[in-house]
Amino acid sequence: MRGDTPATTAATANASATPAGTPGSSASTLADRDNGELRIDRVSYEYGGGRHPVVAAVDAVDFRLPAGRLGALVGPSGCGKSTLLRLAAGLFEPTKGRISFGSTSPAELRKRRRVGFAFQDPALLAWRSVRHNVELPFDLAALPTDRAWIEELLAIVGLTEWADRRPRELSGGMRQRVSLARALATKPDLLLLDEPFGALDEITRSELNLELLRILSATGTTCLLVTHSVDEAVLLADRVVVLSNRPCAVRLVYDVPEARERRGASRDTIEFLDHCRTVRAALAG
Repeated sequence: MRGDTPATTAATANASATPAGTPGSSASTLADRDNGELRIDRVSYEYGGGRHPVVAAVDAVDFRLPAGRLGALVGPSGCGKSTLLRLAAGLFEPTKGRISFGSTSPAELRKRRRVGFAFQDPALLAWRSVRHNVELPFDLAALPTDRAWIEELLAIVGLTEWADRRPRELSGGMRQRVSLARALATKPDLLLLDEPFGALDEITRSELNLELLRILSATGTTCLLVTHSVDEAVLLADRVVVLSNRPCAVRLVYDVPEARERRGASRDTIEFLDHCRTVRAALAG
């Protein structure tokens, strides 16, 4: 027995032992998406208590993210961005307020395998091939693998020719692509990304930023991203949510007007720099 690893932890967030149907059924098709918006309604979260002091991590955070859009959470280190992301995943419940995705709660969405999660560390299983790493959520949920979708995913992330290789044979950027494909394996309605490109060099990070936009355009998945990079947030997001120091509260909700297909060419424009200045000014308070 190999026991739990970071890879199985990440994949478990993308899988559930509660079947929502088998691959090929209506429960696993893209047409079966819950197309409602992600609603964060006055959400607060505290932890501790008992012998430990109560710590407020999130304070009355309130914003919306329309279906099929990408939102970015930007704020100081330790402010509660990752906590908010885990609340959106249904990994724990808010102390106050409510989170919903369409008519569904995050916990129910996760039980139905409709939430994908990817972290900064790709956390791949070294002894499994690229293809078998992407299939991991199906294995953990004890469900038949949707092999046609796995092959399509590998093509979407540009790894078809590397499908039988082991993680040690891949570059850092390629390993992160595998992580993204694994997060999308169960065709989630909601994709949650916790600084997925934070450990990469600038060139690879820039390439994967544009790759992510292409992938989301191909899958139609709603995505909420945590990042410390203002430039990355403005490049990727349709809506940037600027958060304060802990306990995090919303300082600004800023909509980026440029269409996704124009983002790659917009980074050196006055408009892009103006968007970045606005977000940085909100961060500075």
